[in-house]
Amino acid sequence: MTSPTDPRIERTRQHVLTCARELLLAEGAEAVTFSALARQARVSRNTLYRHWATPEQLLVDLTLEYYVMRVDDNASMTVPEFLHGLRDNLSTSETASILTALIARAHRDESTSEALQHLAGRRKEALASITGPLSDAQFAALIGPLFYQAFIARGRLDDAFVDELIALTTLPR
Repeated sequence: MTSPTDPRIERTRQHVLTCARELLLAEGAEAVTFSALARQARVSRNTLYRHWATPEQLLVDLTLEYYVMRVDDNASMTVPEFLHGLRDNLSTSETASILTALIARAHRDESTSEALQHLAGRRKEALASITGPLSDAQFAALIGPLFYQAFIARGRLDDAFVDELIALTTLPR
């Protein structure tokens, strides 16, 4: 991946990421090919390859760019605010499209797997900045039901569900 120092390079990168997000939402993750994206963004495929070696890496950057909560932004949050924010994020079609695409690709692409691990680590750090140290099991027990409900059960992910989940936790609120 190119490390942008020239503002023009960063503008191009941001433009391509915006176009990739639009393409993803309109046509799904499988439609995000370098050929289709080059047409949509009006750049050459070589430009895309200068920034990302594979479409998976582009999806990883798209995820990290738009959906990673910054740890610093959570310092004054409460656990309910964090969980409601995560719920809201999981409820968007953008997040659902990107996460399901990354989860599907993680089994065959190491960089995608590492990106998901990075994303989970960042979420865990963000929550730990509110609660104090968390074990992997504590984190999974709190966050897992939201992902299960959003992506597996395809059930309600409303305030009542999140509030019930919070009531079940022993973490500081």
